[in-house]
Amino acid sequence: MSVEKPRNPVIVNYCEALMRKKGLELTDDKKEQELDRMYSLYESMLGRRMVETLPEDKKAKYMEILRDLGQLSLEKIAEIFGDGIPDPAAVMKETLEEFSDIYLENR
Repeated sequence: MSVEKPRNPVIVNYCEALMRKKGLELTDDKKEQELDRMYSLYESMLGRRMVETLPEDKKAKYMEILRDLGQLSLEKIAEIFGDGIPDPAAVMKETLEEFSDIYLENR
């Protein structure tokens, strides 16, 4: 039995809307595979953009943690990202717009 990663239902609905806009007609299995692929791509893009948005000092701390994952903890991540991104909603919106453009142009 596989354990499913929790997904944001708003992002899932957005991905489904993009598939409809693109005119994709997929079987349930193929649709789920496409949603998984899309969601993973969005998460990756969002993570990259969030890191890019961090102030230099917090970005440096994050990069240091990446070099030694033994330092990784939820507390340190919360410390870096908790107040490091001034407008997370804007970052999400910009990422969704970029994601949509890429998906609709390249699919």
